[in-house]
Amino acid sequence: MALADIVGTAIVSGILILMVIGLTGSVSETTTQQMLDVNTQGALTTIKSMIEYDFMKMGYEQAPGTAITSIGTDSITFWAGIDANSDGIEDGVNTINYTLSDTSQASATQNPNDRILYRTVGAATPVAVAMGVTAFSLRYFDATGNITMNAPDVKSIEVKMTVQSTMALDGNYAEAAWEKRISPRNL
Repeated sequence: MALADIVGTAIVSGILILMVIGLTGSVSETTTQQMLDVNTQGALTTIKSMIEYDFMKMGYEQAPGTAITSIGTDSITFWAGIDANSDGIEDGVNTINYTLSDTSQASATQNPNDRILYRTVGAATPVAVAMGVTAFSLRYFDATGNITMNAPDVKSIEVKMTVQSTMALDGNYAEAAWEKRISPRNL
């Protein structure tokens, strides 16, 4: 009977060890997925805040119809009163450009669909404000709410953006999306 007890104990112990290993792997995978989700949502929140701030300053000290200099489905250039050097003091009026790169500029990441969202203030070098952007689209509306592609007629802008993690877990990328219609007070 002692041999049967030893064999039974060994089998039960082996099963328990396999269960602990499986549980550890599951916890590790869940933790990694949550980390990717939180990082992706944090990146989206940062970008969203910057866009909202800049867009609300659009048209500061500009004559009506002159605030926006160019528009596209994934780019915009406009005049705004902003704090360009982040010292807490508005530096006056400057141009701001947002544009989305193609996927080749984000080739250093694992995600084949991500792009880089660039922000340019004045004549400065474009700054990559976000990596992992897989979609960034802009729609423009006139005073009556109709879609327009005529920059002087724009009174509000709908921004849609999707951000994915730059690395995958089991072939899946964490994703966060944002959509908002912004009506700058100076347009």
